[in-house]
Amino acid sequence: MNSSLSVNALTRRSMNGGGKRPPDSPVYSSIRAIAVRKHLSGCANESPKKDIDLTLLGKRKVDTAQSSLSAKLGAIPVIRVGLAESPGQGDHTAAFSIIEGLAHLGFKGRVELVLKFNGEDEWQRMKDKLRLFMPEFNPGNDGVQTLHYSGLVCECIPFKQLADHCTCNHRPLEQPLGFWAMNGNRSWLVSKVAIVIPPFKWSNTMPRIERCNGMHQNLDLPVLANYQTAYLPQKPDIPALMKGDSRAASLIKILRETEAGRIHLLPLYGIHHHALEPAHDVIIRRLLSGVVKSHTSELEKTVVLVLSPLASLERLRVLQKSLQVPFYDLQNREWENSVHEPVELLYCGPVPKPLFEWISCVDRPLIQEGANSATFMNLLGKAYLPLRPDGDTPLPELPGSPPAKQQYASAMHHPVASVERARIEQLGRSLTHDLQAYNYYSVALDLCKKLRPLLSPIATQDLVSGFAGMVGANHFAESHFRPCLLEAITYSSELLSEDQQEWLSCLSLANSLLPGAIPEALKVKLIGCGKALRRNHVNLEKLIAYRTSGLHMPDLRSQLAPLSFRRFDVFRATTVECPVSTEDAGRNIDVNELVGDICDNFSLLIPTLFHILRADFSGDALLASLFRDGDGQQSLLDKIIGQLFYGNMTSDAEIRSLLEPKAGSPDDDLALFLRGEFGGTFFQQVRELMMESKNNAIYCGLAKLTGKDWNLILSEGISTMRVVHSFDSAIQR
Repeated sequence: MNSSLSVNALTRRSMNGGGKRPPDSPVYSSIRAIAVRKHLSGCANESPKKDIDLTLLGKRKVDTAQSSLSAKLGAIPVIRVGLAESPGQGDHTAAFSIIEGLAHLGFKGRVELVLKFNGEDEWQRMKDKLRLFMPEFNPGNDGVQTLHYSGLVCECIPFKQLADHCTCNHRPLEQPLGFWAMNGNRSWLVSKVAIVIPPFKWSNTMPRIERCNGMHQNLDLPVLANYQTAYLPQKPDIPALMKGDSRAASLIKILRETEAGRIHLLPLYGIHHHALEPAHDVIIRRLLSGVVKSHTSELEKTVVLVLSPLASLERLRVLQKSLQVPFYDLQNREWENSVHEPVELLYCGPVPKPLFEWISCVDRPLIQEGANSATFMNLLGKAYLPLRPDGDTPLPELPGSPPAKQQYASAMHHPVASVERARIEQLGRSLTHDLQAYNYYSVALDLCKKLRPLLSPIATQDLVSGFAGMVGANHFAESHFRPCLLEAITYSSELLSEDQQEWLSCLSLANSLLPGAIPEALKVKLIGCGKALRRNHVNLEKLIAYRTSGLHMPDLRSQLAPLSFRRFDVFRATTVECPVSTEDAGRNIDVNELVGDICDNFSLLIPTLFHILRADFSGDALLASLFRDGDGQQSLLDKIIGQLFYGNMTSDAEIRSLLEPKAGSPDDDLALFLRGEFGGTFFQQVRELMMESKNNAIYCGLAKLTGKDWNLILSEGISTMRVVHSFDSAIQR
């Protein structure tokens, strides 16, 4: 990477391909100048230690961390930090930010990073992400790894190996102090005291202290509590950081072009969120529209860099074809820089933490969703656009007055910042607020894709009939549909018992004989075994319908009357088959979870489909469109069913065009924000507030520990040090 690349170069506000810089809006030019100057010069020169170690007591600044907290932390040999697998990198960012914060506050001991995951897939994803934070982490090693992070010894310990690791190393299993950032608890950490401090505005987790006596103490953290890091990103060595990664060359080239002012770089992170990913193509389409309008010269060019992990790029490719925008998957194709194109769309995926932070300093705001990335941008004082301002990570609320050091500017800045906050939140809503129907359908496609291999043809017909009826009635009856869905999966794909397989084979044999010619012994066996299966809660009608074909049920029903087969008529075929599976098709799927997800989704999708379709038709015309073929054409409901339940994607574009929101985003306001015409004042004031020591969430959590807590933690720490010292001495002898 070019050694001359600097934060000043990356934050270049505007350009026109090397020509004269377009003039600023007179309304915002002075505000932007102040915000940029303070961000790039004032932030770089301030002392991180001062911000962390000092806290306000009345009107006096007192060095509390150095005199008390630092000494206490220095006496603790081990602190555990919990990390659980999540869709993005939020949990990892939080855990490693806590480690950094503990080091800043004076901790010098060993960190035990406890890794909590479920299943091999999660473990593989977690290992891939750990490499983004700790490049020396070895993904081929499934055991405990001792590495270094933020100047501390950091042991990465899979939770399942925690007890064995402690036993082998003669350490107590229960350690004195632990930290969780997201949805964790003390039992996972196995610690005397656990402090749970979620990142900024993460409402899914209650900040609390958990003690070994089972008592919880809720923490009342400041509004702007955060994992404070008082530094600007440092230029990473990309070749060393991404050695062997095919994306490195493209990223180096992109950042050089950004530095030279030949392109704008717009990073996009957060569309992997479960509420946004199903409609990520709609969000990107709207962003691209605003990007085009953000250009003040025909020579300007913007590269949209997608940093979110996406399972499939198919919809990005479809979007590229419809908009005729150059698209690059950097994992498979190096960026070529189409000179004459005003906008390019690039998929990169997750990058190492230092590079992500460096990319976030570019001249365009980060488009994101996430508590930890929001905290990082707030601490930079850098503008970002939240994709879910009404979700878990809204923009910070400004208090009644600005920080003391800005009192001289309060008359001019504070009203402007408040207006900017409202405009930015409205932009976030405009990109995502009306995506529900599109989201529900996209999720339904993914769920039904998992469901299809688990169903026999007749089970699929049963569910299709139920789905069509619910759409027509605009009512999802979960109490009826859930058991039907479970039975359809169970009788279609579950590995049959020996009794069930034998009974079906005998039934197939009886069906192959002439009417009235079933031997009495075979009849007795079929009736006796059939009743036994029913006593074991086996539904014979569904067992027959979902696991056989070609049975002539009227003949069998008349000859095996005691079994009362009344539900299905499967007509005699040329050949009689008994397709009994020898494998359990659902063994790698949590069927109950899948059924629950489908029911949750259908409860939202079905009324949404009904109302969207109803808007285009009146009265009986709606039902006619849904259920009848007109002029030899499939009905709209048939097309939806064909796509969901049979994987027929030929009508995908038509269906998505019906569900895709018609209203666009306010492109003019979005263009102004992307250019930097507003937002700088608000985010600069937020940064000033968040850098105050009282908003350090780790400091706040530690400060709420009682004297009894500290006595327990420190006494346990001394005992642990003695055990470790004795063991080390024995080894040396």
